Amino acid sequence: MQVVSLNSNKAASPALSLGILQLLMKILVLSTALALVALTTTPAHAQPSPFSPIVEANGVLYLAGHLGRDPQTRDLPKGIAAQTTQTLKNIGTTLATVNATHADIVRCQVFLSSIKDFGTMNEAYRTFFPQNPPARTTVAVKGLALDAKIEIECTAVRGHASRHSAP
Repeated sequence: MQVVSLNSNKAASPALSLGILQLLMKILVLSTALALVALTTTPAHAQPSPFSPIVEANGVLYLAGHLGRDPQTRDLPKGIAAQTTQTLKNIGTTLATVNATHADIVRCQVFLSSIKDFGTMNEAYRTFFPQNPPARTTVAVKGLALDAKIEIECTAVRGHASRHSAP
């Protein structure tokens, strides 16, 4: 193996410089690929899906959209309040599999099938984030899988809760 000093005053050949650059790019691609890890399958995602319920990349947890399906019956509860509560419970179950909690969530994206449900959803949502709630976007969409009333997608940082303080 040839060792090349990058501090040398001598100019490296273009082929050697290109070779080093290609090697560094391969290392970067490999390290990025290794940092992306699908972490777990939870009871709320018991059926095979073409996505991971949670993935960790460089210390950040990305949760796929969750619905309010009951993990045992696989049914959606009636009403936006019950679906919001069950959705956030399912998110908690997924987070628990990687030693994280709702307090580690830094951002949520909420998708509602009707913007008229915004107030009721907020009441149920607030019970899971009584202090220092995460950043959030809420939008109304034309339809959700299984005719759900709500879907929530989150980003979390394990240990965020112990470092977070109110502004």
